Amino acid sequence: MAKTQGIKILAIGNSFSMDAMEYLYQMFRDFTDEPVVLGDLYIPGCSLETHWRNAEGNLPNYEYYKNIDGNWDMRPNVSILDAILQEDWDIITMQQNSGRSGLPETYQPYLSNLIDYVLKNATNPNVKLAWHMTWAYQSDSAHHDFPNYHNNQLEMYQKIKEAVRTAVLTLNRFSYIIPAGAAIQNARAFFGDTLTRDGYHLSIPLGRYIAGLSWVAALTGFDYAKIRYLPEGIDRSQLPLIIEAVKKAAEQPL
Repeated sequence: MAKTQGIKILAIGNSFSMDAMEYLYQMFRDFTDEPVVLGDLYIPGCSLETHWRNAEGNLPNYEYYKNIDGNWDMRPNVSILDAILQEDWDIITMQQNSGRSGLPETYQPYLSNLIDYVLKNATNPNVKLAWHMTWAYQSDSAHHDFPNYHNNQLEMYQKIKEAVRTAVLTLNRFSYIIPAGAAIQNARAFFGDTLTRDGYHLSIPLGRYIAGLSWVAALTGFDYAKIRYLPEGIDRSQLPLIIEAVKKAAEQPL
């Protein structure tokens, strides 16, 4: 994917895409001197249904975060179409909101409608779609949607994987699955159930870094195991375990 015109990735997301993309620019800089452009369409807790309603009505309801130099700049009142037309995006990612991520019955018809809309309007004829598989909540999370999974992290994780199998892979529209949820779950075996800062948003910096490295592994041909960039707060001695968690997720996302 690392072509001469660089790397351009747009997320149609929410706070979970913001978590996963926080360090992505600096990570890519370890591997390429080509231009890197990252975009993130953000509404807190935004579901596929809401994304589709916003697309259908061309509603300027998003905070649009863009990163072209290592810094995230925000512009308010942006529509999905505005963001799509800004760049010849190489990859556009989608995701379900966290509470519905393991409920496949909440994906349609919104996901298929959104896919058709994105592909119709994307200016790059070779644009690829990626699905961002998010993570299960921390075991002691107080999130109001956790009862959907009997307040059980493993049940939530298994249901997220099953939703990807039944509601995403069956569409045959996605070129990539980004297994951030699997990487976080794997890493919990090494670092304990402490990878969120509030029970569901990722910890800073470790949780965010693990998720970001799973994006590098899924979306590029870079040798992510040779990553050098570490944000302040992560010790280099932790890196082998992070890489192992991401490698296992990349090899067996589901």
